[in-house]
Amino acid sequence: MLNKLLILRLLFIALLWGIVSESSVAQIRELKAEARAYSKLGEYKKAKKSILRAIDLDPSSKHLRHELAKLSLKFKNYESALAILLELEKQVLKKKVLYKDLGLAYLGIGKLEKALHYSDKSLSESQNYAEAHFLKGQALRQLEKYDEAIEEFDKVLSKESENRDALYQKGKIFHILGRYRESLNLFDKVLEFRPRDAQVLAAKGRSHDELNEYKEASESLSKSLSVEDEVIYNDRGVALTRLGYNHKAIDSYRRALSSNPKYAVCWFNLGKALFRVGDLNEALKAFKQSTDLNPKNRSAWNNRGVTLRQLNRLEESLDCYDRAISLKADYSWAWHNKGYVLELLDRPREALECYKNALKHKPNPNEHDGDEWEKLKKDTNTAIDRIKKIIGD
Repeated sequence: MLNKLLILRLLFIALLWGIVSESSVAQIRELKAEARAYSKLGEYKKAKKSILRAIDLDPSSKHLRHELAKLSLKFKNYESALAILLELEKQVLKKKVLYKDLGLAYLGIGKLEKALHYSDKSLSESQNYAEAHFLKGQALRQLEKYDEAIEEFDKVLSKESENRDALYQKGKIFHILGRYRESLNLFDKVLEFRPRDAQVLAAKGRSHDELNEYKEASESLSKSLSVEDEVIYNDRGVALTRLGYNHKAIDSYRRALSSNPKYAVCWFNLGKALFRVGDLNEALKAFKQSTDLNPKNRSAWNNRGVTLRQLNRLEESLDCYDRAISLKADYSWAWHNKGYVLELLDRPREALECYKNALKHKPNPNEHDGDEWEKLKKDTNTAIDRIKKIIGD
């Protein structure tokens, strides 16, 4: 009954066609970010409410209804997801991802042949779609067709050699088949690039146990328990930060770091939260820890530079921006920030060159959204006009 009511609501608001205003577009973006944050916190009802509010702003959006289905999939509300996805199947033209998600929903309710059917339909849209091959591998594994499942996971790995999930699932199959040494080799491959993966560490411990390697089993299992806590608290901190609960986020990051003081990403996240609440000296310490542990994190160098600038330690901030730029020559934000500091140091011609460099390359949309880039362009162009007036150019 609930599924029917949800579909009726979605169909009703889909009839309310209209032009979505720019302010609504911005609000929808904020609501989607809010939903992702609540999702990370495990707050399904609040995440769902945010997506439904976004749908109210754009009733014709198939994308938003698909987002609602994906949210249901994540929280294992497979029947709700199916109701939405089956309705979308009639409306969406490009169905590669839709078919894959339908397969996931059927996998979740144990209808494995249906999951296989939709994985094949997804692959008929794109033979190289790794996620569909992975879905098919999962269904085949549960059907105990292990050789065929391995073939599907190998297809994923042929395209993405470090695909964590494919390596892990293949390792689990080898464990089931009693090929424990081969399963360990696969788990170790994952741990080469994700050394603190709790799930893989636990699986590795079980394989060692089957080989009567009890010391190694105990070490892996113990490590998996401690790692799980730190990842949970870091992820919780990220979600709390997105919702604006910076002080609670700081507490969560500190809990993670008490478990693993060498957690570089967590130090970086802590620094950002401390900066937002105005604790600049502590933020600087956190960013320094992050760059010490991972000198290749250009964002940490940039943020460390911004914090030093706020503390009026301008020459030191320039060094940080230079480090960030050395890691990514087209890092627009670092070029802009360096230009601003050079202005403060009364070096306008050098500042002008930095600002020009900031505008040369549009950043990766996965790192910054369109609004951030538009604001950077506007601020940079304003700075360029300001300097040209000063130097008479």
